[in-house]
Amino acid sequence: MMEPVNPYRRLSRVLITTLVVVFSILIAGGLLIFKNQAPRPAKIVDNQGQTLVTHKSLLSGQAVFEKYGLTDYGSYLGNGSYLGPDYTAEALHIYLKGMHRYYAKTLYHQSWQDLSDLKKEGIKGKVKNEIKVNRYSEKKDTLTLTAAQTAGLTYLQKYYRKEFVNNPRQAGLPENMIDQSTGQYMAKGDKVDQLTNFIFWGAWLASTNRPNRNFTYTNNWPYDLDAGNVMPSEAMLWTAISVAVLVAGVGVIIWFQRRYHLEMDMAYDKDHLPMINPDRPITNSQRKTAKFFLVVVLLFLIQVLLGELLAHYYVENEFFGIPLQNIWPFNLAKTWHLQLVIFWVATAWLATGIYVVPRIRGKEPKRQGLLVDILFWGLIAVVGGSMLGEWGDILGFVKERWWLFGHFGWEYLEMGKFWQWLFIAAMILWIIILMRGFIPAIKRRGQKNISVDRTKLTTLLFLGAIAIPAFYMASLFILPDSHVTFADYWRWWIVHLWVEGIFESFAVILIGWLMVDMKLTTSQSTIRALYFQLILLLGSGVVGMGHHYFWQGDHNVWLALGACFSALEVVPLCLLVWEAWTHYKVYKVSGVEFPYKGTFMFLASTGIWNAIGAGALGFLINAPAINYFEHGTQWTSAHAHGSMAGVYGMFSIAVLLYTLRNVSKKAVWTAKLEKWIKWACWTLNVGLAGMVFITLMPVGYLQLSDALTNGYWHARLLSFYREPVVKTLLGLRSIPDVIFTVGVVLLVMVVFKIFRNLKPADNDGMAKEQGQWDQD
Repeated sequence: MMEPVNPYRRLSRVLITTLVVVFSILIAGGLLIFKNQAPRPAKIVDNQGQTLVTHKSLLSGQAVFEKYGLTDYGSYLGNGSYLGPDYTAEALHIYLKGMHRYYAKTLYHQSWQDLSDLKKEGIKGKVKNEIKVNRYSEKKDTLTLTAAQTAGLTYLQKYYRKEFVNNPRQAGLPENMIDQSTGQYMAKGDKVDQLTNFIFWGAWLASTNRPNRNFTYTNNWPYDLDAGNVMPSEAMLWTAISVAVLVAGVGVIIWFQRRYHLEMDMAYDKDHLPMINPDRPITNSQRKTAKFFLVVVLLFLIQVLLGELLAHYYVENEFFGIPLQNIWPFNLAKTWHLQLVIFWVATAWLATGIYVVPRIRGKEPKRQGLLVDILFWGLIAVVGGSMLGEWGDILGFVKERWWLFGHFGWEYLEMGKFWQWLFIAAMILWIIILMRGFIPAIKRRGQKNISVDRTKLTTLLFLGAIAIPAFYMASLFILPDSHVTFADYWRWWIVHLWVEGIFESFAVILIGWLMVDMKLTTSQSTIRALYFQLILLLGSGVVGMGHHYFWQGDHNVWLALGACFSALEVVPLCLLVWEAWTHYKVYKVSGVEFPYKGTFMFLASTGIWNAIGAGALGFLINAPAINYFEHGTQWTSAHAHGSMAGVYGMFSIAVLLYTLRNVSKKAVWTAKLEKWIKWACWTLNVGLAGMVFITLMPVGYLQLSDALTNGYWHARLLSFYREPVVKTLLGLRSIPDVIFTVGVVLLVMVVFKIFRNLKPADNDGMAKEQGQWDQD
C-alpha cells in the first residue's frame, strides 16, 4: 500500500531549514559579541598606578543600579525608561566637562568659563583625541586613566553625589532612595560612588575605540560631538538598502503567496454559510477559564492607571500636590506598568489554551480542573509576590536577597529570579495541562475517519505553545553580575524573540486554528498558509532582532542584518488578520448571525496596529540612520505602545471574547452587551491613537531634533520635558488617556457581567457533542 503524499513536506522542510539558518546566525553572532565585549578590568588606576576603582566596586555599582530599578527610570546604553537621563550619555558629558575644567586650570590657570572660545575649542579637541585612546591592558587586566580622565571621574562622582543624595531634582523619585545597605552581589563602601563607577565604565566604553578599530565599543553611540561620536557612514547606506529590501520583500511575498496559492480557502459556499454554534456544553476546566479572564481585565485596568501616573510624573514631580513618589516612585510604577502587560497578555493566552484542550481531545481529561486551579493560584502568587517584592526592594525593605525576591534590574525582566523560576514552573504546568489533550489527539493520526490535516494543525498549535516557556528560559542565563553585553544579548531574547517572535507565532497558529474551528477555512489551505507565514515571521524576526545589538556588537554585521530583516517582520500577521476579516465580512454582508463580532472587531484592530504600531513605527525607529540618534527617545515609546497595546493587547482581548462567548450563557449576550464591546473597541483604539499621535510622536520628534542639535545627552535631560511646547503636549495626553481608560472600564464591566452568567459544567454533554471534532 502506497504511503499518502505529504502535501506539506516542502513547506515543512523550508521552515526547518529557515529556523536552522536564522538561529545559527543569531547564536554565532552572539558568540562574536561575547568575544568582543568591552573589558571589565580588575582595577582602574590613575597614571601613577593608584587604584581608583576595583572590580568588586564596579560590579557592586551594577548591582546598585539593578536593585533600585534605575533602568525603569532612566536608561543605560540607551535601554530603559525615558523620564530620567540616559546615564551613559549624561555621564559621558559630565566626565568630559571635568576633563575640560582640568585642562583649563593646568594649561591656562583659569576657570573654564573665563577661557576664550579659541582656547575652549583647543581643549575640546585635545580631550576628544585623548578619550579615544584605549589604555586597557589585557595582560594586566588594568585600565589606566590619564590625569585628565581621573579628574573627569572625580568630577562625575561629585555630580552623582548631589543627584542621588537629597535629590529633589530627580522627578518621580523619593529623596535618598539609595541607602548604604550591602546586599548580595554588593561590596562594602559608599553605594552612590559604586553606582558612579558603573556608570563611568559605560561612559568609557562609549567613548573609547576598540583595539585596532576606529570606532568605540558602542559603535560611536551616543551622538556627542565633544566626544567625537558621530553616526557611522554605514548607517545611512544600510538605511537606504533596508527601504529597498522592504519594498522588494513585500512584492516577493505577495508573488509567492499568489503563485503557490498560500491563502486560506473558504470551507463553505457563500450562499450556504456554516451555522456557528457557541452554545454547546462546556467542561469543568473550560468554565474555570473565566476567572483567568476576570484577572486579565483587572490587571489591565491597574496597568493603565499606573500608565497615567507615569504620564503625570512627566508634568509634575508629585501627584496633584500629594508626594506619591514616596510610595509609588516612577521606577516602581514603570516596573509594574511594564510587567503587568506581560502578565495579563500571557494569562489571556494561557486561558485560551486551556479552553481548547477539551475541544481538541473531545472530552475533559481527568482532574483537569484541579490542575487549572493550581495554575491559577500559581499565577496569582507570581503576580502578587513579584510586585510586592519589587515595591519592598525599591523602598529599601528587601535588602540581602534583593535579586531573588525584589527587583532584578533589567527592563522586561524586573521580577526577582525566584519569581522568574516560579513563572517558568507555571508555564510548564500549562504545557502539562495542554499535553493531556493534545498528545492523545495527535496520537490518533492515521486512525479511521481521523483527519490528517486536523491532526497537523493540532501539532502546530502544540509546538507553538511549547515554545512559550522554552524561550522564556533565556532569562535564566542572566545574573546580577553578568556582563552588560551578555545580559542584554539574552534580554533581547525575551523582549524581542519571546514577546515579538514566539508570542506572535503562537498568535498566528491560534488564529488559523480558530478559523478552522469555526468552519470558515479548510484545514489544508490553513496549514499551508500557516507554514508560509511562520517562515516569513521567524525568518525575518529572529535575525531582525539584530538591530538591538548594533550598540554592542561588531560594526557592520548587526547593522546590516538588523536593518534588512526586521523590515519584513510584520507582514505575516497582517496577511492573516486580513484573511480573517475577509471571512467575517461575508457574514456581515449576508445578515446571518455571527456570534463572534467582538472577537473580529478586535482582530481587525490587531491588524491595523500591527501595520501601524509594529510595522510603520517600528520600521521608522529601526532604520539605522534614525535609530542612531533616536535610540531611547519617545519615538521608541510610541512604537512600544502601538505594538504592545495595539497588537498583543488587542489580540488578547479578541481571544478573551472568543472564549468567554463559548463558556457563557447565550442570554447574557444582549444587544446592550454587544454595544458595550463595540464602544470598548472604539474607545481603546481612539485613546491609543491619541496617545501615540497627539503626544508620543510629536514629543519624540522634538526630542530627536534636540538630539540632532545639542547631542543625545541634552535631549534626555529633565529640562526637555519642562519646555512649554513639550509640557503642553504632555498635558494634552490626559484626553486620550481618559478615553482609553473608559474602554478598559467598559471591558471590565463586560467580563464581570459574563463571569456572573457562565454555563454550568457538563463534561459528558460536551464529550457527546465534541467527540467528533477531529474528524472530517
